[in-house]
Amino acid sequence: MKKLLLLSFVFTCLGTNAQNLKALKWINENSVVIEDADPNNKLIAFAENTPTNFKNARIFGFGEATHYGKEFFDLKTKFFKYLVENQGVKLFIMEESYQAEEGINEWISGGEGDEASILKNFGQGIWYCQEVVELLKWMREYNSGKPYLDQVRFYGMDNQFGHSINLKLRKYVEKYSIKIDEKLLVAADSCSQKRMTTSKGFKNWADTQLPKLNEIEKIIISQIDHLSANDMKEYKDMLRAIYYLKQYTSFIQAPYSENRDRDMYDNVVKVLDYQGSKSKAFIWAHNEHINKKDLYTYNMNSLGRNLKDKFKDQYVSVGFDFGNGKLLGYIFEKDKAASSIVHTINSPFKNTFAETLFLADSDIYYVDLQRAFLDEKSSFFNKKNRQLVIGGTGYNPKIYQFVSRKYTECYDAVIFVKTISPATYRSRD
Repeated sequence: MKKLLLLSFVFTCLGTNAQNLKALKWINENSVVIEDADPNNKLIAFAENTPTNFKNARIFGFGEATHYGKEFFDLKTKFFKYLVENQGVKLFIMEESYQAEEGINEWISGGEGDEASILKNFGQGIWYCQEVVELLKWMREYNSGKPYLDQVRFYGMDNQFGHSINLKLRKYVEKYSIKIDEKLLVAADSCSQKRMTTSKGFKNWADTQLPKLNEIEKIIISQIDHLSANDMKEYKDMLRAIYYLKQYTSFIQAPYSENRDRDMYDNVVKVLDYQGSKSKAFIWAHNEHINKKDLYTYNMNSLGRNLKDKFKDQYVSVGFDFGNGKLLGYIFEKDKAASSIVHTINSPFKNTFAETLFLADSDIYYVDLQRAFLDEKSSFFNKKNRQLVIGGTGYNPKIYQFVSRKYTECYDAVIFVKTISPATYRSRD
């Protein structure tokens, strides 16, 4: 009996290895080489072998296996530049706050300021790095001398931020002499200033506050007949601000729910609607958000799943994976990040997609999973395997953050990077 079990195990291993070798052969013959991760170099091979679904898409979701990977950031910048220059993409939508938009758009349109001041607009510390600075500098250079409609625009889609929206509201109400009960404005102050101090949220917070915010919204809308054509841009922006404040208020009540990705989806759709049916967008977020299936940890629809359901083939989801390298993590004290630490992964983890992908000839390459699904004979990408997924808290070697899923169900394409390193972070001071 033991011999039979051993033989069975051996044949299973041989079968698995044979499948992986077929997959590796297919990857070497069919993947598109990305020459390097330098964002200033062109995508030469990709430009000559652009997949049809990529050419025809309107919305491009680009993920990252960890929020802190330099190569992921640089490659996304590289692809964003390509899409702006070759496929008419003008909207850059980030896993970031609405509040970041005004200052960043002013700067990339030629406004005053410097690198240090522009980064202070971000609410997410994960973007406070030189790689994002270089991206914004390129946007500024690209926009220089171009009319407004031809410029690249920055948008935030996240619902995790409420700060300063109340001040914007009060300023708007005063400017247009709108009569709103002070009690309602105080309620908006409370919603804007509320901070999440527990992962459990605040029970009934949104239930009691949202009716007040809805009342403010109705009053603002009722003033539309008194506005001139020149006032409409500010009016629409004020309504967007209130909408984000309502989202934040709901987020505070239930932080870990489907609200976040649902709200990010709603915000992306609103931006696209506002910019018109011919607008094209690049979305910069984590793998889990842009994937077209679900949020694995919470078993809820992801941003990407909602976009795929609505836009079908017009949405392309591009995930990232890697083999080894240096990963940023944090040491926590009393549930707060006290200091950072860099961990080294010397080789891909066992029983992961990366274990096989790492053996391919190219150091960085793009796999069209639609093509793989149709003609990759070993079905490697269409079988469940593990992928390392690292969120905002960074890498923790004591808690391996794996998800088990089929690549073809989650992404339309995968960019594999053999070796990654931490982004170049800057001080907030």
